[in-house]
Amino acid sequence: MLADTHIPDLTPSLPPLIEEVFRGLDIILHAGDICRLDTLQQLEDNFTITIAVAGETDSSEAKKYLEDKRVVRCANRSIGIIHGDHKKRPDGWWGALRRRLMRGGPYEGLYRYVLDQFDGVDCIVFGHSHRPYIKMRSGILLFNPGAVAPTPGSRPSVGILDVDQRTIAGRIVYM
Repeated sequence: MLADTHIPDLTPSLPPLIEEVFRGLDIILHAGDICRLDTLQQLEDNFTITIAVAGETDSSEAKKYLEDKRVVRCANRSIGIIHGDHKKRPDGWWGALRRRLMRGGPYEGLYRYVLDQFDGVDCIVFGHSHRPYIKMRSGILLFNPGAVAPTPGSRPSVGILDVDQRTIAGRIVYM
């Protein structure tokens, strides 16, 4: 899975290591900020079925085809996919900032936001922060694969989610 590719805004193309990491996967999940639809087409043409959601920097053309959030079933597990930007919060950026500061950690508001968006899922895949994150919260695996696009303070990364009837686990792969 991946998020925040930002092609061509922050990086010209997918890193070559993606071919090695994604070879043989059953499905690719993209958690938004794809920017252009041809990035999704490239993933599908070169690897496998790709399911994506919209992010706030996606082109208007991409947003026509992408939902804000989705739920995917895999091995009797439900996986929610959302970008995670707070644009839909009724109290806007100030309320999101205030909640983050009051509840600890710079990304706590993001984690609470994505948890509030789904019911009855086993895992939520999200992006937006450009920071990898894997942690169980309220019995749900929260998984941010980080960003493919290089940004100050973070290494480009993707994620692998292993799902079967009994377990669901994730790992980060740095590019």
